[in-house]
Amino acid sequence: MPATVPTDRPPGDPARRLPGPLRVPHAVLSAVGLAARHAFELYHPPTAKPGRTPLNKGLPLREFVLTTTRDRIPLHGWVVPGRGPHTVVLCHGMGRTKSSTLGHIELLHRAGWHVVAYDLRNHGESGRDRRWLRMADRFTGDLADVLRWVRADPELGGGEIAVYAFSFSTWVALSVLKRLDDRVAAVVCDSGPMADIRAGLAHYAGLRRSTLPEPLRAGPGFAVYRAGFSAICGRMLAAPDWPPDLGRVPTRLMFVAGGQDTVVPESRIAPVADRYPDAERWTAPNAMHMNAIRFDREEYRERLLTFLTRSFATPGPERRRTAVHG
Repeated sequence: MPATVPTDRPPGDPARRLPGPLRVPHAVLSAVGLAARHAFELYHPPTAKPGRTPLNKGLPLREFVLTTTRDRIPLHGWVVPGRGPHTVVLCHGMGRTKSSTLGHIELLHRAGWHVVAYDLRNHGESGRDRRWLRMADRFTGDLADVLRWVRADPELGGGEIAVYAFSFSTWVALSVLKRLDDRVAAVVCDSGPMADIRAGLAHYAGLRRSTLPEPLRAGPGFAVYRAGFSAICGRMLAAPDWPPDLGRVPTRLMFVAGGQDTVVPESRIAPVADRYPDAERWTAPNAMHMNAIRFDREEYRERLLTFLTRSFATPGPERRRTAVHG
């Protein structure tokens, strides 16, 4: 990871005595270094403490570890067996772990389905890399490996498969559909994805302005930080052909936005959903980012379970358009 220029300097530091015209270049260098560090941490967040497991909710649990075909990274996951035969695979948001999906695991298990949740690479109990490039291909390949593992597992391999993804993982869940030989019955995208990835990353940089060192919260320092963060993150992601052309992919799609979401607002999701006129769409009126299950629980539960039940019961290319907002 590139070295960063320190931004918190003691009162006697010579940089504080620089003439005014030289302070702007110093702020620019600090902004670039911090943007690079934060971009790396977006895809490689600090290791989170172990969270709660399905056992804490009284649910059955089988743990597994699979190794990615691309670069031999171990992915740690849970299987919460249901009555079957169908399986829902959960993909958590960036900076979180599979423990953040426990509410969804319980909901889907109580509905009778098998549930699989795994830690993304560089998250939770899964292995870590130190890569800077082609992160889109890495995360998408990992999900493809998980889906193939589910298909081959003797306990899970007899029914249809759906993917439920959150925030960043919604990008992965849509992209993976073009690299699979076996059909996925349904994909639910909760709190994402962004239509314009670069603009969305710049928006995210703005949300964290108050956490930056004071010299970088305004003026040229912040402008350079925001532009640098967006550019470096986008370069690291290397996301081609977005949004993907899924015209020949017989997977039912559902997009869930939060009416109070300031991280990925509905307005940033809508242009992606518009690409797929047969997709179901719903804006949970009281939800913020990734928490419709809490703030709009009853309607959320009804819509999600109805969508998945219909997708499992009537697989195939025929899809019905249902657009609901608010």
